Parts: sequence; C-alpha cells; structure tokens
Amino acid sequence: MQRADWIPLRNISDNEKIWAGTKVKIYNVGLNVSNKNHDYYEDLVSFIFDNDEHLQLTNLTQGKAGNILCVVKKHTPSHYSLGKTLKAMIGLENTFVFFE
Repeated sequence: MQRADWIPLRNISDNEKIWAGTKVKIYNVGLNVSNKNHDYYEDLVSFIFDNDEHLQLTNLTQGKAGNILCVVKKHTPSHYSLGKTLKAMIGLENTFVFFE
C-alpha cells in the first residue's frame, strides 16, 4: 500500500512546480510479481544534459533502470515543469509522486 508521503498525481495542482529529484511511481504495469503492491515502475525527474527546454523521467526500477519514460517541457525560463505538463505526459491512472 502507498506510504503517506506518496501523493496521487491527480491531487497535484496543475500549477505545482515539478523539480528535478521528484519521484514518480506508476502501478499496475504488468510485472510478474506475486505481491501486486510491487507491480510498479519508479521514475525520477531529472535534467537532460545540454537541454534547457525539457526534463526527463528516468526509470529506477531494477531491470529497467536508465530507460526514459518521457520528457516534459520546462516552464521557461525556470528549471521546473508544471503539474499539468506531467499529468498530460504520463496520465493520472495509478500514478503517484513523491517530492524530495
């Protein structure tokens, strides 16, 4: 079950600042696990070298680590993205965020 510090993405404001270091979990991804609470991918919002316009979501899950889920446009000229941009790129279903 979710820890109290993981927030459903649907509960995040569209204007919430999504900074590098934010973690994202997407549940019910179809992993072959006996405990469905472990059926998720965990991603990290991170910078992209030499790209000032986007952030990327990099998978942290064993066996998939390093894969890029997507890129999200930054709210220029700042170094963060907005909640509405993240929602549009990855969807709301079974998605949770953790702010470091």
